Amino acid sequence: MTRLAFQLSNHEQEFLSAASWIHDIKVVTLNENPDAIVTDDASLASNGKPILLYDSFLSDNTTDVVPALPKRFFPETITLKQSLDAGELGQLGLLRMHMWNQKTSDGLQEMVQAIDLALWFFGSFPENVHGTASIDDDSKCLLVHLGFKCGGMALIDFTNSLPDGDNYESLSLIGSKGAAYADDHRNRNLFFHGGEPSASCPDTKLSFIKPMLINFANKVRAKVDLEGDLKSYNDAFKIFSEAGKKYYFK
Repeated sequence: MTRLAFQLSNHEQEFLSAASWIHDIKVVTLNENPDAIVTDDASLASNGKPILLYDSFLSDNTTDVVPALPKRFFPETITLKQSLDAGELGQLGLLRMHMWNQKTSDGLQEMVQAIDLALWFFGSFPENVHGTASIDDDSKCLLVHLGFKCGGMALIDFTNSLPDGDNYESLSLIGSKGAAYADDHRNRNLFFHGGEPSASCPDTKLSFIKPMLINFANKVRAKVDLEGDLKSYNDAFKIFSEAGKKYYFK
C-alpha cells in the first residue's frame, strides 16, 4: 500500500476519484506522513518525500521531485506504445504529431511533453534538432524536427491559433512493417439531439490520471530510482529550449 497526499489547485477531485479506484493506494493528508505527494505547486517542500509534480515547471530546487509526463498515459498512447514494443509496426521511421490549441493556451508544458513522447517512442536522444516558428501578437506556431541515429525522425507542430472551442491533436507512427495513429478528426462520436447532428470527441482528457498514479505509486513502493523520469523531462526541455524556446519567447 502506497500512501499518497494530494495538494492540487486544479483537478484535485478528479485525482482523488482516480486514486480511490486503485486498491494499493491510500489517500492521506500531508500531516499523516504520506509515502509521496502529488501536487502542482513547484514550491511545495518535499520533506524528503518523492513528489509527482503535475502541470508545473520545475523550480530551482528539484530535490525529490518527479515531473509528471501525462501524455505517456493516455489510452491511445499506451496502445500505440504496446503495438510498437510488440514489434507489430517494425522499426519506427516517422512520428508525426499535431498539437493545436486555443488562443488562451500557451502550451508550454504540452510542448515539452510532446517532445518527451517522441524520445520515449524512439528510445533515444536525437542526433539532429531543428526548429522554426511563426509568431505574431495573436498566435504562436512552432515546428520541431528531430533526427535519430536509427534513421527515423519526428515532426511535431504546435499552434495556439485556434478559436475558442475544441483543441486538436493527432499522433501517427509509421514503421517498417506497419502504421498506427490516434487522431481527433477520426476519433469522434456522432450525436443526434435534434437539429443537425454533431461529431464530438470522447471526453478522455483526464483518462491519464489513473495509469499515471499507478505508475508513480509502483515506483515509490518498489523504491525505484526516480531520477530517470527527471532525466526524461530535462532531455525534452533541453530540446524545447534548443528548437523552440528562442523563437517562442521572442
